[in-house]
Amino acid sequence: MTSNNSYNAQLQIRRDADENAKAQSNLGSWLDELKTKPKTTIKKKKTAPKPVNNLSTTKHNDSTAEEERNQGNEYFSKGKYEEAVLCYTQCLSKPDVGESKALVYSNRAMAHLKLKNWKQCEEDSTAALEIDPHHFKSYQRRCVARLSMGKLRQAMMDVCSAQDTCIDSQSSLAEINKLRLKVEKVLVAAAKRAPRRKL
Repeated sequence: MTSNNSYNAQLQIRRDADENAKAQSNLGSWLDELKTKPKTTIKKKKTAPKPVNNLSTTKHNDSTAEEERNQGNEYFSKGKYEEAVLCYTQCLSKPDVGESKALVYSNRAMAHLKLKNWKQCEEDSTAALEIDPHHFKSYQRRCVARLSMGKLRQAMMDVCSAQDTCIDSQSSLAEINKLRLKVEKVLVAAAKRAPRRKL
């Protein structure tokens, strides 16, 4: 009887190992697909944003990038997110924007996040990360936008990248960990709803 039990145990271990190998293979192929899949983005014709609340773009012509960014920050702190987006957009068009370009993209992404403009938030966060790949707040913002659009795997990759690049403070890391738990919770719920395949 003991040899029969050990045979069944070995058989079960082999089945479990085969299932794990298949799961790893699926995960590996998914990662390979992500690496080799060409990034396809639809190029939209860029248009200047319309002036908001009678703000005139002529007022912005003689200001510096720093002044535009500060004005955008002021609008943002007052909850005037559309005006903040306009100021950040004007700031990005200035020739003296310089090294703060990634920060301005990230600020505009946050304003879009507040306006629930998920796609624009994702685009601006991506633009900021192309300039500064270590800006963890841009990963956070893009994660929230992607989570809101249902791009769960990409959101998880962003929150992991945010954790890897966060060297700022414990409070920022705690905030990122909270976001990671939220993404994981949504992923688990989605996995439970997914149709089951027979192997």
